[in-house]
Amino acid sequence: MRTITFYSYKGGVGRSLLVANTAKYLSTLGKSVFAMDLDLDAPGLHYKFELGADAVRSEAARGIVDILSGFLKSGALPKSLADYTTNLNVASDAGSIQIMRAGTAPDSDYWRSLSQINWYDFLYGQEPVGVPFFLELKEHIRSSFKPDFLLIDARTGITEMGGIATTVLPDTVVCLGLGSIEHLEGLRAVMRGIARTTSKEDVPVNLLSVISRLSWRGDESAELARIREFLNTPIREGVPGLDLDEVFALHAEPLLDLGEQLLVGGTNSPHELLLLRDYLRLFAKIIPAEDIRPHVGQLIAKSVARLLDDPDGAQSDLEALTTYCADQEAYRALLKLYQVRKAPIEKILATASLMWQLGGSKTEPDALHLDIVAQAFSDQRPTEAQKRYAEFGESVWRATGMANSKIGLTIVNAYLPERKDRALRILNDYVDKSESPDYAAVTKLVELLGSLSLLRQAFSIIDRFKAKSKSPQFFVVWGKLVLDQKDQDLALHLLEDEYFSFAAVSAADPATAYRLMKSAGDESASKFLTQSLESAAVAGEVIQLRSLGELYQEEGRWNEFESLLGKWVPAHALAEISDSVRRRFRRSRGSGRFE
Repeated sequence: MRTITFYSYKGGVGRSLLVANTAKYLSTLGKSVFAMDLDLDAPGLHYKFELGADAVRSEAARGIVDILSGFLKSGALPKSLADYTTNLNVASDAGSIQIMRAGTAPDSDYWRSLSQINWYDFLYGQEPVGVPFFLELKEHIRSSFKPDFLLIDARTGITEMGGIATTVLPDTVVCLGLGSIEHLEGLRAVMRGIARTTSKEDVPVNLLSVISRLSWRGDESAELARIREFLNTPIREGVPGLDLDEVFALHAEPLLDLGEQLLVGGTNSPHELLLLRDYLRLFAKIIPAEDIRPHVGQLIAKSVARLLDDPDGAQSDLEALTTYCADQEAYRALLKLYQVRKAPIEKILATASLMWQLGGSKTEPDALHLDIVAQAFSDQRPTEAQKRYAEFGESVWRATGMANSKIGLTIVNAYLPERKDRALRILNDYVDKSESPDYAAVTKLVELLGSLSLLRQAFSIIDRFKAKSKSPQFFVVWGKLVLDQKDQDLALHLLEDEYFSFAAVSAADPATAYRLMKSAGDESASKFLTQSLESAAVAGEVIQLRSLGELYQEEGRWNEFESLLGKWVPAHALAEISDSVRRRFRRSRGSGRFE
Protein backbone atom coordinates (compact mmCIF):
# COMPACT_ATOMS: atom_id res chain seq x y z
CA MET A 1 0.00 0.00 0.00
CA ARG A 2 1.57 3.27 -1.14
CA THR A 3 0.64 6.26 1.05
CA ILE A 4 0.55 9.81 -0.38
CA THR A 5 -0.21 12.85 1.76
CA PHE A 6 -1.40 16.10 0.21
CA TYR A 7 -0.49 19.09 2.35
CA SER A 8 -0.83 22.88 2.01
CA TYR A 9 0.49 25.55 4.34
CA LYS A 10 -2.65 27.63 3.72
CA GLY A 11 -6.04 26.86 2.24
CA GLY A 12 -7.46 27.84 -1.14
CA VAL A 13 -4.87 26.08 -3.27
CA GLY A 14 -7.05 23.22 -4.61
CA ARG A 15 -5.60 20.52 -2.35
CA SER A 16 -8.75 18.49 -1.73
CA LEU A 17 -9.73 18.73 -5.40
CA LEU A 18 -6.31 17.34 -6.31
CA VAL A 19 -6.81 14.43 -3.87
CA ALA A 20 -10.17 13.59 -5.43
CA ASN A 21 -8.78 13.77 -8.97
CA THR A 22 -5.86 11.55 -7.96
CA ALA A 23 -8.27 8.97 -6.54
CA LYS A 24 -10.38 9.07 -9.69
CA TYR A 25 -7.28 8.68 -11.87
CA LEU A 26 -6.01 5.66 -9.95
CA SER A 27 -9.39 3.95 -9.90
CA THR A 28 -9.78 4.49 -13.63
CA LEU A 29 -6.53 2.58 -14.07
CA GLY A 30 -7.87 -0.34 -12.07
CA LYS A 31 -6.37 0.55 -8.69
CA SER A 32 -8.13 0.34 -5.33
CA VAL A 33 -7.92 3.61 -3.43
CA PHE A 34 -8.58 4.52 0.20
CA ALA A 35 -8.95 8.29 0.76
CA MET A 36 -8.78 9.74 4.28
CA ASP A 37 -9.82 13.26 5.31
CA LEU A 38 -7.46 14.44 8.05
CA ASP A 39 -8.30 18.13 7.63
CA LEU A 40 -10.32 17.95 10.84
CA ASP A 41 -10.86 21.71 11.26
CA ALA A 42 -12.28 22.17 7.76
CA PRO A 43 -13.32 18.73 6.48
CA GLY A 44 -14.81 18.44 3.04
CA LEU A 45 -12.98 15.88 0.92
CA HIS A 46 -16.21 13.93 0.37
CA TYR A 47 -17.79 16.97 -1.28
CA LYS A 48 -15.17 16.82 -4.06
CA PHE A 49 -16.38 13.35 -5.02
CA GLU A 50 -19.95 14.65 -5.22
CA LEU A 51 -19.33 17.33 -7.85
CA GLY A 52 -21.33 17.40 -11.07
CA ALA A 53 -24.97 17.51 -12.04
CA ASP A 54 -25.40 13.74 -11.75
CA ALA A 55 -23.72 13.40 -8.36
CA VAL A 56 -25.71 12.16 -5.38
CA ARG A 57 -25.10 13.88 -2.05
CA SER A 58 -24.23 11.30 0.59
CA GLU A 59 -25.57 11.35 4.12
CA ALA A 60 -23.38 12.33 7.06
CA ALA A 61 -21.12 9.48 8.13
CA ARG A 62 -18.85 8.74 11.05
CA GLY A 63 -15.14 8.96 10.51
CA ILE A 64 -11.72 9.72 12.00
CA VAL A 65 -12.95 11.83 14.93
CA ASP A 66 -15.43 9.14 15.94
CA ILE A 67 -12.74 6.43 15.77
CA LEU A 68 -10.35 8.60 17.76
CA SER A 69 -12.96 9.47 20.42
CA GLY A 70 -13.75 5.80 20.86
CA PHE A 71 -10.07 4.92 21.08
CA LEU A 72 -9.47 7.50 23.81
CA LYS A 73 -12.29 5.95 25.85
CA SER A 74 -11.60 2.27 25.26
CA GLY A 75 -7.95 2.20 24.26
CA ALA A 76 -8.76 0.15 21.15
CA LEU A 77 -9.69 0.63 17.54
CA PRO A 78 -13.04 -0.74 16.34
CA LYS A 79 -12.85 -4.31 15.10
CA SER A 80 -14.34 -3.25 11.78
CA LEU A 81 -13.88 0.03 9.90
CA ALA A 82 -16.79 -0.67 7.58
CA ASP A 83 -19.12 1.63 9.53
CA TYR A 84 -16.64 4.48 9.17
CA THR A 85 -16.08 4.31 5.41
CA THR A 86 -18.09 4.90 2.27
CA ASN A 87 -17.66 3.00 -0.97
CA LEU A 88 -17.96 5.44 -3.87
CA ASN A 89 -19.50 4.59 -7.22
CA VAL A 90 -17.02 4.03 -10.05
CA ALA A 91 -17.26 2.64 -13.57
CA SER A 92 -17.82 -1.10 -13.87
CA ASP A 93 -14.36 -1.74 -15.32
CA ALA A 94 -12.55 0.55 -12.85
CA GLY A 95 -10.95 -0.13 -9.48
CA SER A 96 -12.51 1.14 -6.25
CA ILE A 97 -12.57 4.22 -4.03
CA GLN A 98 -13.23 4.01 -0.30
CA ILE A 99 -13.39 7.26 1.66
CA MET A 100 -13.05 7.80 5.39
CA ARG A 101 -14.45 11.19 6.34
CA ALA A 102 -13.27 13.35 9.20
CA GLY A 103 -16.67 12.66 10.74
CA THR A 104 -20.24 13.93 10.73
CA ALA A 105 -19.37 17.62 10.23
CA PRO A 106 -21.05 20.04 10.01
CA ASP A 107 -23.24 18.44 12.71
CA SER A 108 -22.73 19.97 16.17
CA ASP A 109 -21.81 16.58 17.65
CA TYR A 110 -18.76 16.51 15.44
CA TRP A 111 -17.42 19.83 16.70
CA ARG A 112 -18.17 18.86 20.30
CA SER A 113 -16.23 15.61 19.95
CA LEU A 114 -13.34 17.36 18.22
CA SER A 115 -13.09 20.04 20.92
CA GLN A 116 -12.83 17.39 23.65
CA ILE A 117 -9.66 15.86 22.22
CA ASN A 118 -6.55 16.97 24.12
CA TRP A 119 -4.00 16.90 21.33
CA TYR A 120 -1.05 17.67 23.57
CA ASP A 121 -1.69 14.70 25.86
CA PHE A 122 -2.55 12.53 22.88
CA LEU A 123 0.77 13.22 21.18
CA TYR A 124 3.18 14.48 23.84
CA GLY A 125 1.81 13.52 27.28
CA GLN A 126 3.37 11.14 29.77
CA GLU A 127 2.06 8.19 27.79
CA PRO A 128 1.50 9.54 24.27
CA VAL A 129 -0.55 7.22 22.10
CA GLY A 130 -0.99 9.44 19.04
CA VAL A 131 1.67 7.96 16.78
CA PRO A 132 0.84 4.31 17.66
CA PHE A 133 -2.85 5.07 17.08
CA PHE A 134 -2.32 6.33 13.54
CA LEU A 135 0.17 3.60 12.67
CA GLU A 136 -2.28 0.99 13.90
CA LEU A 137 -5.12 2.67 11.99
CA LYS A 138 -3.01 2.63 8.84
CA GLU A 139 -2.29 -1.07 9.30
CA HIS A 140 -5.98 -1.74 9.97
CA ILE A 141 -6.86 -0.04 6.68
CA ARG A 142 -4.20 -2.04 4.85
CA SER A 143 -5.33 -5.40 6.20
CA SER A 144 -9.08 -4.74 5.97
CA PHE A 145 -9.37 -3.07 2.57
CA LYS A 146 -6.07 -4.00 0.90
CA PRO A 147 -5.93 -0.75 -1.10
CA ASP A 148 -3.18 -0.12 -3.59
CA PHE A 149 -3.05 3.51 -2.48
CA LEU A 150 -3.86 5.41 0.70
CA LEU A 151 -4.44 9.12 -0.05
CA ILE A 152 -4.46 11.56 2.88
CA ASP A 153 -5.96 15.03 2.70
CA ALA A 154 -3.93 16.76 5.42
CA ARG A 155 -4.74 19.68 7.65
CA THR A 156 -3.34 23.11 6.69
CA GLY A 157 -0.84 25.09 8.72
CA ILE A 158 1.69 23.82 11.25
CA THR A 159 -0.25 21.51 13.54
CA GLU A 160 0.16 18.25 15.43
CA MET A 161 -2.19 16.48 13.03
CA GLY A 162 -0.31 17.90 10.08
CA GLY A 163 2.91 16.49 11.51
CA ILE A 164 1.40 13.01 11.78
CA ALA A 165 0.06 13.16 8.24
CA THR A 166 3.32 14.40 6.75
CA THR A 167 5.99 12.55 8.70
CA VAL A 168 4.59 9.37 10.26
CA LEU A 169 2.20 7.98 7.67
CA PRO A 170 3.30 8.79 4.10
CA ASP A 171 5.75 7.52 1.54
CA THR A 172 5.26 10.72 -0.47
CA VAL A 173 4.18 14.22 0.54
CA VAL A 174 2.80 16.58 -2.09
CA CYS A 175 3.16 20.13 -0.71
CA LEU A 176 0.98 22.77 -2.34
CA GLY A 177 1.15 26.54 -2.15
CA LEU A 178 0.74 29.70 -4.16
CA GLY A 179 3.65 31.63 -5.63
CA SER A 180 3.47 34.42 -3.03
CA ILE A 181 6.21 34.95 -0.46
CA GLU A 182 3.73 34.26 2.34
CA HIS A 183 3.00 30.79 0.99
CA LEU A 184 6.59 30.04 -0.03
CA GLU A 185 8.16 30.89 3.30
CA GLY A 186 5.61 28.76 5.14
CA LEU A 187 5.99 25.93 2.65
CA ARG A 188 9.78 26.00 2.93
CA ALA A 189 9.66 25.83 6.72
CA VAL A 190 7.24 22.90 6.71
CA MET A 191 9.09 20.96 4.02
CA ARG A 192 12.36 21.50 5.83
CA GLY A 193 10.73 20.20 9.04
CA ILE A 194 9.43 17.10 7.24
CA ALA A 195 12.86 16.42 5.73
CA ARG A 196 14.62 16.87 9.08
CA THR A 197 12.16 14.72 11.03
CA THR A 198 12.06 11.83 8.57
CA SER A 199 15.84 11.80 8.13
CA LYS A 200 16.30 11.47 11.92
CA GLU A 201 13.90 8.57 12.02
CA ASP A 202 15.48 7.01 8.92
CA VAL A 203 12.10 6.93 7.18
CA PRO A 204 12.60 8.13 3.60
CA VAL A 205 9.79 10.39 2.41
CA ASN A 206 9.61 11.70 -1.12
CA LEU A 207 8.86 15.45 -1.10
CA LEU A 208 7.26 17.23 -4.03
CA SER A 209 6.55 20.95 -4.27
CA VAL A 210 3.57 22.18 -6.29
CA ILE A 211 2.72 25.80 -7.07
CA SER A 212 -1.02 26.12 -7.58
CA ARG A 213 -3.25 28.56 -9.46
CA LEU A 214 -0.34 29.74 -11.59
CA SER A 215 -1.32 32.15 -14.36
CA TRP A 216 -0.48 30.86 -17.82
CA ARG A 217 2.13 32.95 -19.63
CA GLY A 218 3.46 30.41 -22.10
CA ASP A 219 6.81 29.85 -20.42
CA GLU A 220 6.93 29.74 -16.61
CA SER A 221 10.22 27.82 -16.43
CA ALA A 222 12.15 30.86 -15.18
CA GLU A 223 9.57 31.57 -12.46
CA LEU A 224 9.49 27.93 -11.34
CA ALA A 225 13.29 27.85 -11.29
CA ARG A 226 13.28 30.95 -9.06
CA ILE A 227 10.78 29.32 -6.70
CA ARG A 228 12.81 26.11 -6.58
CA GLU A 229 15.94 28.10 -5.71
CA PHE A 230 14.07 29.89 -2.92
CA LEU A 231 12.72 26.65 -1.46
CA ASN A 232 16.16 25.03 -1.61
CA THR A 233 17.85 27.97 0.14
CA PRO A 234 18.56 27.21 3.83
CA ILE A 235 16.31 29.09 6.24
CA ARG A 236 19.36 30.15 8.26
CA GLU A 237 23.07 29.48 8.34
CA GLY A 238 24.00 26.02 9.49
CA VAL A 239 20.64 24.50 8.57
CA PRO A 240 20.69 22.26 5.49
CA GLY A 241 18.46 23.35 2.66
CA LEU A 242 16.10 21.22 0.63
CA ASP A 243 17.25 19.38 -2.46
CA LEU A 244 14.26 19.72 -4.77
CA ASP A 245 15.12 18.98 -8.37
CA GLU A 246 11.81 20.26 -9.73
CA VAL A 247 8.81 22.41 -8.83
CA PHE A 248 5.50 21.47 -10.44
CA ALA A 249 2.86 23.88 -11.66
CA LEU A 250 -0.91 23.64 -11.42
CA HIS A 251 -2.26 26.41 -13.61
CA ALA A 252 -5.40 28.39 -12.95
CA GLU A 253 -8.32 26.84 -14.84
CA PRO A 254 -11.08 29.25 -16.00
CA LEU A 255 -13.50 26.31 -16.27
CA LEU A 256 -13.40 25.92 -12.49
CA ASP A 257 -14.47 29.54 -12.04
CA LEU A 258 -17.90 28.42 -13.20
CA GLY A 259 -18.00 25.73 -10.53
CA GLU A 260 -15.73 23.02 -9.17
CA GLN A 261 -15.67 19.71 -11.00
CA LEU A 262 -13.51 16.63 -11.31
CA LEU A 263 -11.39 16.97 -14.44
CA VAL A 264 -10.18 13.36 -14.56
CA GLY A 265 -12.75 11.26 -16.36
CA GLY A 266 -14.71 14.32 -17.46
CA THR A 267 -15.78 15.35 -20.94
CA ASN A 268 -12.74 17.53 -21.61
CA SER A 269 -9.42 16.14 -22.83
CA PRO A 270 -5.89 17.17 -21.80
CA HIS A 271 -5.59 18.90 -25.17
CA GLU A 272 -8.31 21.30 -24.03
CA LEU A 273 -7.51 21.83 -20.35
CA LEU A 274 -4.10 22.96 -19.17
CA LEU A 275 -4.85 22.04 -15.56
CA LEU A 276 -5.74 18.48 -16.57
CA ARG A 277 -2.37 18.25 -18.32
CA ASP A 278 -0.75 19.50 -15.12
CA TYR A 279 -2.58 16.84 -13.11
CA LEU A 280 -1.47 14.05 -15.41
CA ARG A 281 2.13 15.24 -15.34
CA LEU A 282 2.08 15.34 -11.55
CA PHE A 283 0.48 11.87 -11.41
CA ALA A 284 3.32 10.53 -13.54
CA LYS A 285 5.75 11.81 -10.92
CA ILE A 286 4.04 10.66 -7.73
CA ILE A 287 2.75 7.33 -9.03
CA PRO A 288 5.50 4.96 -10.22
CA ALA A 289 4.98 3.64 -13.72
CA GLU A 290 5.29 0.05 -12.51
CA ASP A 291 2.16 0.54 -10.40
CA ILE A 292 -0.05 1.21 -13.41
CA ARG A 293 1.90 -0.18 -16.36
CA PRO A 294 0.41 -3.72 -16.21
CA HIS A 295 -3.16 -2.40 -16.44
CA VAL A 296 -2.27 0.14 -19.12
CA GLY A 297 -0.37 -2.52 -21.03
CA GLN A 298 -3.45 -4.74 -21.08
CA LEU A 299 -5.60 -1.88 -22.40
CA ILE A 300 -3.05 -1.08 -25.11
CA ALA A 301 -2.82 -4.73 -26.16
CA LYS A 302 -6.60 -4.98 -26.27
CA SER A 303 -6.82 -1.90 -28.51
CA VAL A 304 -4.04 -3.04 -30.84
CA ALA A 305 -5.71 -6.45 -31.20
CA ARG A 306 -8.70 -4.67 -32.75
CA LEU A 307 -6.56 -2.84 -35.28
CA LEU A 308 -7.02 -5.14 -38.30
CA ASP A 309 -10.75 -5.69 -37.86
CA ASP A 310 -11.72 -2.30 -36.50
CA PRO A 311 -9.01 0.36 -36.95
CA ASP A 312 -11.40 3.20 -36.07
CA GLY A 313 -12.38 1.44 -32.85
CA ALA A 314 -8.74 0.74 -31.96
CA GLN A 315 -7.88 4.39 -32.48
CA SER A 316 -10.87 5.49 -30.43
CA ASP A 317 -9.85 3.20 -27.57
CA LEU A 318 -6.30 4.56 -27.50
CA GLU A 319 -7.51 8.15 -27.71
CA ALA A 320 -9.81 7.52 -24.75
CA LEU A 321 -6.95 5.94 -22.80
CA THR A 322 -4.69 8.95 -23.32
CA THR A 323 -7.35 11.37 -22.09
CA TYR A 324 -6.95 10.13 -18.53
CA CYS A 325 -3.62 8.34 -18.53
CA ALA A 326 -0.17 9.90 -18.28
CA ASP A 327 1.59 6.70 -19.26
CA GLN A 328 4.09 7.24 -22.06
CA GLU A 329 3.42 3.86 -23.64
CA ALA A 330 -0.23 4.72 -24.26
CA TYR A 331 0.80 7.84 -26.15
CA ARG A 332 3.48 5.96 -28.02
CA ALA A 333 0.96 3.37 -29.22
CA LEU A 334 -1.47 6.08 -30.32
CA LEU A 335 1.22 8.03 -32.19
CA LYS A 336 2.38 4.94 -34.04
CA LEU A 337 -1.22 4.25 -35.02
CA TYR A 338 -1.61 7.84 -36.24
CA GLN A 339 1.50 7.46 -38.37
CA VAL A 340 0.33 4.19 -39.88
CA ARG A 341 -3.09 5.70 -40.66
CA LYS A 342 -1.49 8.91 -41.98
CA ALA A 343 -3.38 11.18 -39.59
CA PRO A 344 -3.09 14.95 -40.14
CA ILE A 345 0.27 16.26 -39.00
CA GLU A 346 -1.38 18.74 -36.63
CA LYS A 347 -3.13 15.88 -34.82
CA ILE A 348 0.13 13.98 -34.55
CA LEU A 349 1.93 17.08 -33.27
CA ALA A 350 -0.77 17.77 -30.67
CA THR A 351 -0.48 14.25 -29.26
CA ALA A 352 3.31 14.15 -29.39
CA SER A 353 3.52 17.55 -27.71
CA LEU A 354 1.23 16.42 -24.91
CA MET A 355 3.23 13.22 -24.45
CA TRP A 356 6.39 15.35 -24.19
CA GLN A 357 4.84 17.70 -21.61
CA LEU A 358 3.58 14.86 -19.46
CA GLY A 359 7.05 13.36 -19.44
CA GLY A 360 8.36 16.41 -17.57
CA SER A 361 11.50 18.50 -17.83
CA LYS A 362 13.81 15.47 -17.86
CA THR A 363 12.17 13.83 -20.84
CA GLU A 364 14.67 12.35 -23.28
CA PRO A 365 13.71 12.32 -26.96
CA ASP A 366 13.48 8.96 -28.65
CA ALA A 367 13.23 7.91 -32.28
CA LEU A 368 9.47 8.56 -32.33
CA HIS A 369 9.82 12.18 -31.17
CA LEU A 370 12.64 12.79 -33.61
CA ASP A 371 10.73 11.30 -36.50
CA ILE A 372 7.64 13.42 -35.81
CA VAL A 373 9.59 16.66 -35.43
CA ALA A 374 11.64 15.93 -38.55
CA GLN A 375 8.43 15.30 -40.50
CA ALA A 376 6.57 18.33 -39.14
CA PHE A 377 9.43 20.80 -39.50
CA SER A 378 10.84 19.72 -42.84
CA ASP A 379 9.14 22.48 -44.85
CA GLN A 380 10.87 25.79 -44.09
CA ARG A 381 7.84 27.79 -45.15
CA PRO A 382 6.03 28.28 -41.83
CA THR A 383 2.70 26.51 -41.46
CA GLU A 384 0.05 27.05 -38.82
CA ALA A 385 0.90 23.68 -37.29
CA GLN A 386 4.56 24.66 -37.04
CA LYS A 387 3.71 27.96 -35.37
CA ARG A 388 1.37 26.30 -32.90
CA TYR A 389 3.83 23.59 -31.86
CA ALA A 390 7.09 25.46 -32.32
CA GLU A 391 7.93 25.18 -28.61
CA PHE A 392 7.54 21.40 -28.73
CA GLY A 393 9.74 21.23 -31.82
CA GLU A 394 12.32 23.45 -30.15
CA SER A 395 12.35 21.31 -26.98
CA VAL A 396 12.98 18.11 -28.92
CA TRP A 397 15.55 19.80 -31.17
CA ARG A 398 17.46 21.19 -28.18
CA ALA A 399 17.33 17.83 -26.39
CA THR A 400 19.09 16.26 -29.38
CA GLY A 401 21.97 18.73 -29.10
CA MET A 402 20.62 20.99 -31.87
CA ALA A 403 22.25 18.69 -34.40
CA ASN A 404 19.93 19.29 -37.36
CA SER A 405 20.35 22.93 -38.35
CA LYS A 406 17.60 22.77 -40.99
CA ILE A 407 15.02 21.82 -38.36
CA GLY A 408 16.33 24.62 -36.15
CA LEU A 409 15.93 27.16 -38.95
CA THR A 410 12.39 25.97 -39.63
CA ILE A 411 11.54 26.47 -35.97
CA VAL A 412 13.09 29.95 -36.13
CA ASN A 413 10.90 30.79 -39.13
CA ALA A 414 7.87 29.48 -37.25
CA TYR A 415 8.55 31.98 -34.45
CA LEU A 416 8.95 34.90 -36.85
CA PRO A 417 7.86 37.62 -37.04
CA GLU A 418 5.79 37.54 -33.84
CA ARG A 419 8.42 36.12 -31.47
CA LYS A 420 11.73 37.53 -32.59
CA ASP A 421 13.21 37.26 -29.10
CA ARG A 422 12.64 33.49 -29.05
CA ALA A 423 14.03 33.08 -32.57
CA LEU A 424 17.09 35.13 -31.64
CA ARG A 425 17.72 32.99 -28.56
CA ILE A 426 17.63 29.81 -30.65
CA LEU A 427 20.07 31.16 -33.23
CA ASN A 428 22.45 32.55 -30.62
CA ASP A 429 22.48 29.26 -28.70
CA TYR A 430 23.01 27.22 -31.85
CA VAL A 431 25.85 29.38 -33.16
CA ASP A 432 27.56 29.57 -29.76
CA LYS A 433 27.40 25.84 -29.03
CA SER A 434 28.08 24.40 -32.47
CA GLU A 435 31.68 23.72 -33.43
CA SER A 436 30.91 24.14 -37.14
CA PRO A 437 27.58 25.95 -37.44
CA ASP A 438 25.58 25.93 -40.64
CA TYR A 439 26.21 29.26 -42.39
CA ALA A 440 22.53 29.50 -43.22
CA ALA A 441 21.92 29.82 -39.48
CA VAL A 442 24.78 32.29 -39.06
CA THR A 443 23.36 34.38 -41.90
CA LYS A 444 19.87 34.27 -40.38
CA LEU A 445 21.30 35.40 -37.04
CA VAL A 446 23.05 38.40 -38.63
CA GLU A 447 19.89 39.28 -40.53
CA LEU A 448 17.73 39.08 -37.39
CA LEU A 449 20.19 41.11 -35.31
CA GLY A 450 20.17 43.77 -38.01
CA SER A 451 16.37 43.92 -38.04
CA LEU A 452 16.43 44.46 -34.27
CA SER A 453 19.07 47.22 -34.59
CA LEU A 454 21.53 45.14 -32.58
CA LEU A 455 24.34 46.26 -34.86
CA ARG A 456 27.27 45.64 -32.55
CA GLN A 457 26.25 42.01 -32.08
CA ALA A 458 25.57 41.61 -35.81
CA PHE A 459 29.00 42.89 -36.85
CA SER A 460 30.60 40.81 -34.11
CA ILE A 461 29.07 37.65 -35.62
CA ILE A 462 30.27 38.74 -39.08
CA ASP A 463 33.84 39.28 -37.83
CA ARG A 464 33.76 35.88 -36.16
CA PHE A 465 32.78 33.92 -39.27
CA LYS A 466 33.80 35.99 -42.30
CA ALA A 467 37.21 34.38 -42.75
CA LYS A 468 35.75 30.90 -43.27
CA SER A 469 32.48 31.71 -44.99
CA LYS A 470 31.82 30.54 -48.52
CA SER A 471 28.11 31.27 -48.43
CA PRO A 472 26.98 33.89 -50.99
CA GLN A 473 23.95 34.71 -48.85
CA PHE A 474 26.22 35.48 -45.90
CA PHE A 475 27.97 38.14 -47.96
CA VAL A 476 24.65 39.48 -49.29
CA VAL A 477 23.30 39.96 -45.74
CA TRP A 478 26.61 41.53 -44.70
CA GLY A 479 26.35 43.94 -47.62
CA LYS A 480 22.73 44.84 -46.84
CA LEU A 481 23.62 45.49 -43.20
CA VAL A 482 26.31 47.95 -44.32
CA LEU A 483 23.89 49.62 -46.77
CA ASP A 484 21.38 50.15 -43.97
CA GLN A 485 23.95 52.39 -42.22
CA LYS A 486 24.00 54.81 -45.20
CA ASP A 487 27.69 55.47 -44.61
CA GLN A 488 30.01 55.86 -47.60
CA ASP A 489 33.18 55.19 -45.61
CA LEU A 490 31.66 52.00 -44.21
CA ALA A 491 30.74 50.86 -47.75
CA LEU A 492 34.28 51.61 -48.99
CA HIS A 493 35.74 49.71 -46.06
CA LEU A 494 33.52 46.72 -46.83
CA LEU A 495 34.54 46.56 -50.50
CA GLU A 496 38.19 46.68 -49.42
CA ASP A 497 37.77 43.94 -46.79
CA GLU A 498 39.90 40.96 -47.83
CA TYR A 499 37.23 38.52 -46.64
CA PHE A 500 34.25 40.13 -48.37
CA SER A 501 33.38 38.40 -51.65
CA PHE A 502 31.96 41.02 -53.99
CA ALA A 503 31.89 38.39 -56.74
CA ALA A 504 29.59 36.19 -54.65
CA VAL A 505 27.21 39.11 -54.04
CA SER A 506 27.27 40.06 -57.73
CA ALA A 507 26.27 36.54 -58.74
CA ALA A 508 23.63 36.02 -56.03
CA ASP A 509 22.12 39.52 -55.72
CA PRO A 510 23.38 42.02 -58.31
CA ALA A 511 20.98 44.69 -57.01
CA THR A 512 22.74 44.67 -53.62
CA ALA A 513 26.14 44.69 -55.35
CA TYR A 514 25.10 47.75 -57.38
CA ARG A 515 23.86 49.57 -54.28
CA LEU A 516 27.18 48.92 -52.54
CA MET A 517 29.12 50.30 -55.50
CA LYS A 518 26.90 53.36 -55.67
CA SER A 519 27.12 53.92 -51.89
CA ALA A 520 30.91 53.77 -52.12
CA GLY A 521 30.91 56.31 -54.97
CA ASP A 522 32.10 53.88 -57.64
CA GLU A 523 31.54 55.57 -61.04
CA SER A 524 31.31 52.20 -62.80
CA ALA A 525 28.15 51.29 -60.85
CA SER A 526 25.77 52.25 -63.70
CA LYS A 527 27.68 50.17 -66.22
CA PHE A 528 27.67 47.23 -63.79
CA LEU A 529 23.89 47.54 -63.42
CA THR A 530 23.31 47.35 -67.17
CA GLN A 531 25.62 44.35 -67.47
CA SER A 532 23.88 42.61 -64.58
CA LEU A 533 20.49 43.16 -66.17
CA GLU A 534 21.71 41.67 -69.44
CA SER A 535 23.28 38.65 -67.68
CA ALA A 536 20.11 37.94 -65.70
CA ALA A 537 17.96 38.24 -68.85
CA VAL A 538 20.17 35.90 -70.88
CA ALA A 539 20.31 33.37 -68.02
CA GLY A 540 16.55 33.59 -67.41
CA GLU A 541 17.01 34.57 -63.74
CA VAL A 542 13.48 35.84 -63.15
CA ILE A 543 13.98 36.57 -59.44
CA GLN A 544 17.04 38.70 -60.18
CA LEU A 545 15.19 40.49 -62.96
CA ARG A 546 12.37 41.40 -60.61
CA SER A 547 14.87 42.61 -58.00
CA LEU A 548 16.68 44.72 -60.59
CA GLY A 549 13.35 46.05 -61.85
CA GLU A 550 12.49 47.21 -58.34
CA LEU A 551 15.83 48.99 -58.19
CA TYR A 552 15.22 50.78 -61.50
CA GLN A 553 11.77 51.75 -60.24
CA GLU A 554 13.23 53.17 -57.02
CA GLU A 555 15.66 55.30 -59.04
CA GLY A 556 12.97 56.59 -61.41
CA ARG A 557 14.49 54.78 -64.40
CA TRP A 558 11.59 52.50 -65.22
CA ASN A 559 11.42 53.33 -68.92
CA GLU A 560 15.12 52.53 -69.21
CA PHE A 561 14.52 49.18 -67.55
CA GLU A 562 11.74 48.21 -69.96
CA SER A 563 13.71 49.44 -72.97
CA LEU A 564 16.83 47.47 -72.07
CA LEU A 565 15.00 44.33 -70.99
CA GLY A 566 12.94 44.37 -74.20
CA LYS A 567 16.16 43.71 -76.14
CA TRP A 568 16.80 40.41 -74.38
CA VAL A 569 13.45 38.82 -73.46
CA PRO A 570 10.21 38.15 -75.39
CA ALA A 571 7.36 40.64 -75.09
CA HIS A 572 5.19 38.33 -72.94
CA ALA A 573 8.06 37.79 -70.47
CA LEU A 574 8.68 41.53 -70.29
CA ALA A 575 4.98 42.16 -69.61
CA GLU A 576 4.88 39.53 -66.85
CA ILE A 577 8.01 40.85 -65.10
CA SER A 578 6.87 44.47 -65.41
CA ASP A 579 3.45 43.68 -63.99
CA SER A 580 4.97 41.80 -61.06
CA VAL A 581 7.38 44.61 -60.20
CA ARG A 582 4.67 47.29 -60.42
CA ARG A 583 2.32 45.36 -58.16
CA ARG A 584 5.04 44.88 -55.55
CA PHE A 585 5.96 48.54 -55.82
CA ARG A 586 2.36 49.64 -55.24
CA ARG A 587 2.05 47.38 -52.18
CA SER A 588 5.29 48.69 -50.71
CA ARG A 589 4.55 52.38 -51.32
CA GLY A 590 4.40 54.18 -48.04
CA SER A 591 6.45 51.54 -46.22
CA GLY A 592 9.72 52.59 -47.81
CA ARG A 593 10.51 49.05 -48.97
CA PHE A 594 9.32 46.31 -51.26
CA GLU A 595 7.35 43.47 -49.71
